[in-house]
Amino acid sequence: MATEEKKKQTDGAVSLSQQIEKTKTRSKSYVMDLRVQSPASMGYLGVEGLDSAPAIVRLAKVKGLDVIAITDFYSGEFIDRMVAAAKSSPLTVIPGVSVRCKVKTCSDVVISCLFPESITSDGIDGFLRELNIPEEARGNPDYVITATIDQLLHSLSARNGIAIPSRLDKTPHRMSVIPELVENYGFRAFDLAYADSSAFFKKRWPKIKFQLFTFSDANALAQIGSRNAKVKMPTPGFEGLKDLISRQEA
Repeated sequence: MATEEKKKQTDGAVSLSQQIEKTKTRSKSYVMDLRVQSPASMGYLGVEGLDSAPAIVRLAKVKGLDVIAITDFYSGEFIDRMVAAAKSSPLTVIPGVSVRCKVKTCSDVVISCLFPESITSDGIDGFLRELNIPEEARGNPDYVITATIDQLLHSLSARNGIAIPSRLDKTPHRMSVIPELVENYGFRAFDLAYADSSAFFKKRWPKIKFQLFTFSDANALAQIGSRNAKVKMPTPGFEGLKDLISRQEA
């Protein structure tokens, strides 16, 4: 009888342990907009007399966002201010930067580069310096980097960063690059201009699971969260995103 009782207790402990483990790994839903610009970008439409950093945090809350990424072109200037503004809120701010590079004959390939939450404005600047991006390119969406996409991805990977190609479905010329990024570079996540472009991916690669988003590309307060994605992740913030959208080894 004592042995049987001990077995019941052991089975109960194992069952409880399994339940705890399931609870720890259970995915939660997060609403995110991973393409948000700030006053560090040219053409940003701010409101005179309003501090944009806390205003972005407040608006993100109103829009029901859990995660945003600040992705100005060639600038990390606003990252530290955004992190400080969101410190006492539930909003997660992902440090990021947007770059425009050339792939094959297309020099209009925009990549959103995202980094762990520990990366500061100085860290973004170091990344840009490594890619030989000049100071005058800061905030300029028309500048095309001289580094190759291989060099870009190498520098990004060295900093534990991840990449999302953005709006490549906007023109046929941009769209022609998508097979190269999928088949030779292992991209599985894309930020689309048009939601119905997902049909292109499903038709061409029916066996590949993609993460297809449509983020706001906001360059004004009112645009933040106007397009967003609701995803399930077992881990919040950057680590969850990394599991969700990392490239596959091609």
